[in-house]
Amino acid sequence: NAGFAFTGVKATAEEYPTSQSTNGVEGKCLKLTTCETGYWGSLLGMPIAAGNLFLGSFEVRPTDILRSTKFGTPFSNIPTSITGYYKYKAGKSFQIDGKPVDNKKDICDIYAVFYETDEKTAGSAAGIGSAPDRLYRRHLSVARIKDAKETDEWIKFDLPFEYRTGKSVDMEKLKAGKYNLAIVFSSSIRGDHFEGAPGSTLYIDEVLLNFTNK
Repeated sequence: NAGFAFTGVKATAEEYPTSQSTNGVEGKCLKLTTCETGYWGSLLGMPIAAGNLFLGSFEVRPTDILRSTKFGTPFSNIPTSITGYYKYKAGKSFQIDGKPVDNKKDICDIYAVFYETDEKTAGSAAGIGSAPDRLYRRHLSVARIKDAKETDEWIKFDLPFEYRTGKSVDMEKLKAGKYNLAIVFSSSIRGDHFEGAPGSTLYIDEVLLNFTNK
């Protein structure tokens, strides 16, 4: 929301990319919407802002917007799965560089990454869930939705953390706080590249992180 506000678009709290809805599974829930960022957003090379919520921090850097995002927080247990409910509707017109792209459909993203850190990599920029990222070699396990779809009804997700080949938890590093956990929800899977369909909306509720200390 801070990045969206920086573009100067006039909007109410409910019209921001990340907001709250009263239509949850139980009571209120999270509402994430991909929004257009207007003239200044396009001028800055970020014509859309995907609604997102994540474990980590955000500080606006106008000259390097992707590095405004730092995913992850120290985690001293071993995550096993993440569960919850989602609803999703894609926007009508998928855009790349602010221009409509025919025959392309938006989709949401739900994922979590458990990874090793050091002094230089306590937080990561966008893309922690993909192989090209510079921190990919530090990923121990990833839980990610593989069958996301549009739905009018709440769908339960149950995503196990799957270990990368040859990776395992070092209990000494775990005790020393050398691992981070990032959980990410986004209304557009390519939102970190400023690609998606304005109006795409993801609802999230009743999220539970399961973990062990063994």
